[in-house]
Amino acid sequence: MQDALRPFDYELPEACIAKHPPARREDARLLHVSESGTIADRGVTDLVSLLPEGSGVWVNETKVLHARMMARKPTGGILELLLLEPRDVPVEKALLASSPVVWNAMVGGAKKWKSGPLEVPDSGVDLQVEREGEALQFSWQGEVRFGDILDRLGRIPLPPYMRREANAADADRYQTVFARLPGSVAAPTAGLHLTPGLIASLEARGIHFGKVTLHVGVGTFKPLSGDAEGHVMHGERCLISQASLSRLAEIEDLTVVGTTSLRTLESAFWLASRWKAGGPGPETDVAQWIHRDVKPGFRDFREAAGWLADRVEVAGHLEFVTHLMVVPGYRVRSASRLLTNFHMPNSTLLCIVEAMMGPGWRGAYAHAVEKGYRFLSYGDACLLERSE
Repeated sequence: MQDALRPFDYELPEACIAKHPPARREDARLLHVSESGTIADRGVTDLVSLLPEGSGVWVNETKVLHARMMARKPTGGILELLLLEPRDVPVEKALLASSPVVWNAMVGGAKKWKSGPLEVPDSGVDLQVEREGEALQFSWQGEVRFGDILDRLGRIPLPPYMRREANAADADRYQTVFARLPGSVAAPTAGLHLTPGLIASLEARGIHFGKVTLHVGVGTFKPLSGDAEGHVMHGERCLISQASLSRLAEIEDLTVVGTTSLRTLESAFWLASRWKAGGPGPETDVAQWIHRDVKPGFRDFREAAGWLADRVEVAGHLEFVTHLMVVPGYRVRSASRLLTNFHMPNSTLLCIVEAMMGPGWRGAYAHAVEKGYRFLSYGDACLLERSE
């Protein structure tokens, strides 16, 4: 009965959850699941031999914000703030802004905050926080940019299941080596395993390395509400450069690093299909069931990428918000392989895994538990071949 109600649940022993990263990024183990479902125990460095020459590897270059901040109430008590996203403006603009800025945020212990502004201790700029409707307004003295304040005073927002405070090492290890555009409150964790040396080795074999951006929101930690059909998917902002779209149009075999990269590329396919059919372009969000409401407008993902590259040549990039919900039965169009971590039980990310490889993920996860693989953000990786 439990499986019928929660089809993406599984038993995850506490001992399997990685609380700290491995000594080196490339030390992570790799569970390889072939197209036929055969399981092999490998290491992340084996990617160099596992990926075909001339193929592509696409990653998410979002950067995790120092989004967790402590503030003091007028009565002296301390509250914890988790900044989610700026209100009404792109995150890049909000980080460059002078006082004031308004962010949507979560406040730990908010019920104990009766009235009055909060102060941020030792800010050096008299940083104060006030309620602005359902959001928070930050104001300070001087011309300092908010991004600089956040980098100095904020902390890396480690996932709650790690049950520890972020330390100095997390500022480096909870970012990918190619992180460039700040805007996430959680890392695209599959990319944490890649190093400059490993990327260079892949490129030396003629494997093309490319990037997209999806700013990961706190909704990534939200478990499925009942079954997948009843879940309301959160929105996340995506950017794909025109150069990346043009390159993707030339690559037949693509390995996508992380569920966030996969959602970005799959969303682009459906956005292009809707746009080509005369519907709205990137100015309208990609709805979570767009793949049920819109007919595919292209033979394959490559054709869609090329069509989009032509449409955004002047703008130089494609930008949109996606709510795409990838569920079992969904046909993945962009990726031949998915490199991803082991995900939380009852997670929307497991829906993506099953869409990629079918229900065999249960056997693969049971194997990983038995063999002592490390799970979740700082854990080991899977390389999943797409199964039809």
